[in-house]
Amino acid sequence: MPAATRTALAAAGIPSGAGCVLPNGTIPATRTTGILTRGAATQIPYASVFSNYGTNDTYSVFADGTWIPTPRLELTAGARVLIEQRKSGYSSVQPKSVLGGVPLLPTVSTGGQLFTAVRSFQAILPRFNALYRVTSDINLYATISKGRRSPVVQLAAMNSAAGVIPNLQIVPEEVVWNYEGGIKGTVGPFNGSVGVFYQTYNGFQVSVTDSSGRTTTQSAGKARNPGVEAEGNLKLGRFVQLFGNFAYVDGKIANNASYGVFSGDRFRLQPQYTASGGATIRVPVQRVTFYATPSATYQSSQFFELPNNPAISQGAYALANIRAGVELADGRYSIGGFARNLLDRKYLIDAGNTGGGFGIPTYIRGEPRVYGVEVSGRF
Repeated sequence: MPAATRTALAAAGIPSGAGCVLPNGTIPATRTTGILTRGAATQIPYASVFSNYGTNDTYSVFADGTWIPTPRLELTAGARVLIEQRKSGYSSVQPKSVLGGVPLLPTVSTGGQLFTAVRSFQAILPRFNALYRVTSDINLYATISKGRRSPVVQLAAMNSAAGVIPNLQIVPEEVVWNYEGGIKGTVGPFNGSVGVFYQTYNGFQVSVTDSSGRTTTQSAGKARNPGVEAEGNLKLGRFVQLFGNFAYVDGKIANNASYGVFSGDRFRLQPQYTASGGATIRVPVQRVTFYATPSATYQSSQFFELPNNPAISQGAYALANIRAGVELADGRYSIGGFARNLLDRKYLIDAGNTGGGFGIPTYIRGEPRVYGVEVSGRF
């Protein structure tokens, strides 16, 4: 918006910056058109559009083989071959506003012309697995594998001395190596597993929404993701079984000044600690069975965007749930009740999104307390 227009609006007491919505929810800028046209108009329609197009063709071949040198040991090796062609297109129409004399979004207009770009890529992704049977009830395993997120043929438009021309960016592929090992087994009334993993990323890809509302892909550099996961079930007598799981994941981009605003940031939507647990209780009395399953979940704080922003995040929280009821006629009929988020904890499951690029992030609330009754029958 031209400086003269901003000055005229400020003189009339109308904000034109990001804070144009007042705390009481009103928008004084709705009087802008009338003031700038001296009452000649109250509304002037304006429309702009930008479009992204994509066509991807992928051919994939996978093969693996297993060698069993002893009855207890299995060794597997394999690989996937990828051949792909990625075509991107971009078109935009960004007319100048009648009052401001400039486009309202900072996006270069192609005048409706469609720009296109095509690139081809190839990759070989190997994997290796080992399984060792310590006993008939306990197994050890280890795996090494390579993963990949395809390169991005990212197309936009830019101004030049020759006019509007394509602005092509090839975002390199994201390559991840995964190293994992663990143990699974059963010991008496307990069965469970523990696994450890370490992932290294090269060319970690992130999505960023800019001030025009366009979401683009960027390469944030190297990253790592070490973690531990464990789960188990324990049967206590005839009527009670306990269950639970725990995970520690420390995924973050490497601390490196060359990575700019992403340096040292944590992965989005990934809490460092998560845990859940509960009990399954079933008490039969003749042809009637009373049941109850109380449970709880916990997760530490998490960020919803990269680069990390404390205002676009969620602190640690825990949720309680319960399901209980009665089964009749040897389980043919049942009636019960349930409650999720029993304590009505308020929390977010996502935030930011496209609105964040305009300074008005969208916040998505998690499920509030939900309860109900269930009735079922089998005939």
